[in-house]
Amino acid sequence: MIHPVAGYARRQQLRFLFAPMILALDFETANGDAGSICSVGIASLGGGGEIEREEILIRPHDSCSRFSCFNVMIHGIRPDMVRNAPEWSDIWPRIAGRFAGNVVAAHNAAFDIGAFRRVMELYELPLPEFPYFCTCKLARRLWPGLENHRLNTLCDYLGFRFEHHQAGEDAAAAAFIVRRMLEATGAADWRELLEKLRINPGLVSPRGCVGCRVVPKGKSR
Repeated sequence: MIHPVAGYARRQQLRFLFAPMILALDFETANGDAGSICSVGIASLGGGGEIEREEILIRPHDSCSRFSCFNVMIHGIRPDMVRNAPEWSDIWPRIAGRFAGNVVAAHNAAFDIGAFRRVMELYELPLPEFPYFCTCKLARRLWPGLENHRLNTLCDYLGFRFEHHQAGEDAAAAAFIVRRMLEATGAADWRELLEKLRINPGLVSPRGCVGCRVVPKGKSR
């Protein structure tokens, strides 16, 4: 028997098969709470391979606004830098339209999708619907011989220079990786790319969320 959420997710995935644009998403957080986002990066990969990026500093939700020394060391964002920044509830109405009908890519997508879901919950905002996939999972399938599949390792391998742990830069790096994957596999679009690498897309939805997953050998997608 197919789980109702999984069945719904599959039907919704079919609606998005030919999304016109790929959005690469990256969050930086203030501390260990996934919803404590202090920066978001969005990079769009158009049909011609062009990449456009945006980075927005965000003041974390009051319930998780403490900045840990570890996180600051990673991304360099300090409390004073976001003191007068907008909160997620101010940002979301401006960027929500970009997710409609498009597919989201993220490197280690479990983190970024988890942060997205958590911050939407904190502000009691309804989840939109969009399919997504993890560039790290795809890279492990496409380039298995690499030492590891971290974002910086992949970009070194592919010849893309960026400033790691800056949300806009990381999002652009993920978009670039997708572009190179499409080129390397000869896939016409993101759906064919996932089919070639035997990855099932995830789905974010108000009705429930399904994770992006690798299809084991011998099993049907």
